[in-house]
Amino acid sequence: MRNTSICLLLLTALITSCGDSSLTRTLPNVTGTTGEVLVVMNRYMWDGSPGQAVREQVSPMLIGLPQEEPAFTILPVNPEGFRDIYLAHRNVIQAVVDPGKPDPEVVYARNKWAETQLVISVTAPDTAALAQCIRDNGEAIRRSINDTERERLTHWLTNSAGRARSVMKAGETQWEVVLPAGWKPDFNREGIMMISAETPSTTQSVMVSVTDRTTARIGCIELADLTQRRMSDEVKGPDGGSFMVIEQKVPVSCRSFRRNQTDYIEMRGLWTLEGGFMGGPFISCAFIDSATTRAVVVTGFVYAPREEKRELLRQVEALMYTVKKRTE
Repeated sequence: MRNTSICLLLLTALITSCGDSSLTRTLPNVTGTTGEVLVVMNRYMWDGSPGQAVREQVSPMLIGLPQEEPAFTILPVNPEGFRDIYLAHRNVIQAVVDPGKPDPEVVYARNKWAETQLVISVTAPDTAALAQCIRDNGEAIRRSINDTERERLTHWLTNSAGRARSVMKAGETQWEVVLPAGWKPDFNREGIMMISAETPSTTQSVMVSVTDRTTARIGCIELADLTQRRMSDEVKGPDGGSFMVIEQKVPVSCRSFRRNQTDYIEMRGLWTLEGGFMGGPFISCAFIDSATTRAVVVTGFVYAPREEKRELLRQVEALMYTVKKRTE
């Protein structure tokens, strides 16, 4: 069976080869809404082990949300029905049984039938091998869809912002975050700033801060401590006496990863008001600024008591990764 890392390398190669807009400018825009994944699979396989593998491994219930929401909205379609508008769907998983293929394979392609489209083809010699291949590569498939959705959202948010940025000064360094339409600065002081977007039923916020002290590394415990302190100090309840904290009754998840030559530590969980009755999901991530050896901590959170939160949080996450050092 092909190694997942080989599949990811293949994805990188395909993205590079398809990145020239001159090759893709005649393609239509993608269809579907954020978080949707079209799964091309016959009914027999969808009701059997391959479909179960997709539901369990590609779109499991998300950790860190107050109610159950799957990672993606899965839309199954029979192969004979995969035509016309379906061809331009934003995220497509094609499941194929090919008895002539000796080993299962996962191939990632971008911009196949539409701009920014991600198509993931999973091929195996039989149904059992297909289901096992999906299980073995479920996390990689899920992350590739997440990354593609984040790229689309980041592009959309950046275009919406135009040149608008919220800029924070931290010593001799300045940091900026994209300020999309509908988002406004809450506060901006030395070493810390926060921006938010509010509707009658939802609040989305991103807070950026730089530590006072230098540090060589930051792990899960340090990130939890920094996040808790910033939450408690800066985010108060409507009565002014309550304040935001990390919910201790629900475990947080923590992981490290590397993106754009930068090492990140990331935490996901729930926040609540100490002395209040509000709560919701949050994401917090941090990295070390190599020039100053200070940690940059970016925390995004959502309050939407009567709404589904998956896509609201996805938008916040995309905005979090627009934070960068200002070079002007």
